[in-house]
Amino acid sequence: MAVAAVVLPLVAGCGGGHDGSGSDAKGAKAAARQRGGTKDVGQGSETFPDRGVIVTASCSVPASNPASVTVTGWDPTTWKRTVSRTFTVPAEAVVAEADGVASPLVELCADNFPGVGTSEEGPRAVAVTRLRQLFDKDFSRMAVVLIDRETEATGVGYVDSSGKLTKLSGEQGEDFGDTPKEENAVFAQDGSAVWFTETDSSDHVRIASRSVTGDHAVTEQAGGDGGYMDGAGLALAGDPVRGVFGKEVRISPDGRRATAFITWQGYNVADVPQRGALLKAGDVKADRMPFDADCHPNGWVDDKTVLCGPRLGKAKDPKRKNSFWTLDASRLDGTADLPKGALGDPIIPATDRKNTVRAISRDGKQMIFASLQGTRLEYFVSAITPGATPKKITAEGADRALSVGDVLEWR
Repeated sequence: MAVAAVVLPLVAGCGGGHDGSGSDAKGAKAAARQRGGTKDVGQGSETFPDRGVIVTASCSVPASNPASVTVTGWDPTTWKRTVSRTFTVPAEAVVAEADGVASPLVELCADNFPGVGTSEEGPRAVAVTRLRQLFDKDFSRMAVVLIDRETEATGVGYVDSSGKLTKLSGEQGEDFGDTPKEENAVFAQDGSAVWFTETDSSDHVRIASRSVTGDHAVTEQAGGDGGYMDGAGLALAGDPVRGVFGKEVRISPDGRRATAFITWQGYNVADVPQRGALLKAGDVKADRMPFDADCHPNGWVDDKTVLCGPRLGKAKDPKRKNSFWTLDASRLDGTADLPKGALGDPIIPATDRKNTVRAISRDGKQMIFASLQGTRLEYFVSAITPGATPKKITAEGADRALSVGDVLEWR
């Protein structure tokens, strides 16, 4: 796929400062967590710029204090913090896998509990859609799943940066029936509602929402058989908004398509139905990513193009070893054959480094990736163009920004 060459303004302001070449992957998260406090940045009063900012979210789960989530905006030319908000997680919120309740907050806070070791694989890949949708558009509120520790009933709500919790679900009724299990809470980006899923005793999944105003009554949105969908989560797509329930869901910029892992079919590109749906075999129109594409989707470059990495971590083609490439999803026809011209050439040179995409720019022209060489962890920016030359990011703040948590957005 031919892609026009682009200028890389991101690197222009990154030439000075500490090199960071001695970063140790095992210690990078811990060090960045210690350095990443927000005392020098105001809390809650500033707004996140609409452009020219990389937004990250990190979770802290100390042994004795309440868990907290910090959302930070970084200037991608200087890697200085420009705005930050911290959300105190309510005691009744689900924050750990041990609760057995699905919530994007659990994924965000994974590996942040006292005594949990840091992965030696380096930072996480670019965040799936549902992690961004923990928050409304301007990052003023965060959706939460709330649990009654006695009955294990769950409901949804949200917390603002002042620490105020608003519960949207009502109290459990006295009737004899299933325990309420509202989970997978995500925010509509306009802030009007929190969406969620609920699974009954027969594995039927319903997608629903509760308005943040009025009586917070439930609005049914979609539903279906949730069998063989363990580990699935909820993401929202398009305008008007629709809910899609699936595994590793990444929504295209126009909200019309999604990449997802579908049991028995592997990675697919699915059409988002008019009323939302469960992304599973036979329930939605989906085109399989051909085996020869060797594509593990990292995200969308534009409305039809997916950024790929090796599907199983190691590319079969030596020229694609630890590299990235694009796949034109509009050419897929549902067959096992790779359409001619659908697969782009390698973007970065093949190496023995372990490379992980951390962020894709909103215009789809650039990406930031982490590169692990032994225990040395470095960050590079590259045009999303075949044969591009990655440029090392040397600003000291980049390590602090990119080593911990998830990159939610590059505006």
